[in-house]
Amino acid sequence: MQGTIIKVSGPLIVAGGMADVQMYDVVRVSEKHLIGEVIELRGDKASIQVYEETGGIGPGEPVETTGAPLSGELAPGLIESVYDGIQHPLSRRARVAHRA
Repeated sequence: MQGTIIKVSGPLIVAGGMADVQMYDVVRVSEKHLIGEVIELRGDKASIQVYEETGGIGPGEPVETTGAPLSGELAPGLIESVYDGIQHPLSRRARVAHRA
């Protein structure tokens, strides 16, 4: 199911056309496919907590539900690294930030 961004306020967005989405569903926000989670439902509007930088996105952009809750993969490799809340390696993020 796909909806549309109505409002962006920092890491919180409101999307319309989301009547079939469920609480805590993971969504992909904008063409950037940012990861977000539904935290409130009111009619066909969903409030979504986006777990990545929302700079540059705005009203009218698409929001697509995955139909699944936020989850993380457990594996032996996790013990050797440090990850953020959506399982991106912090070492990779540090290299990208250092280049900027």
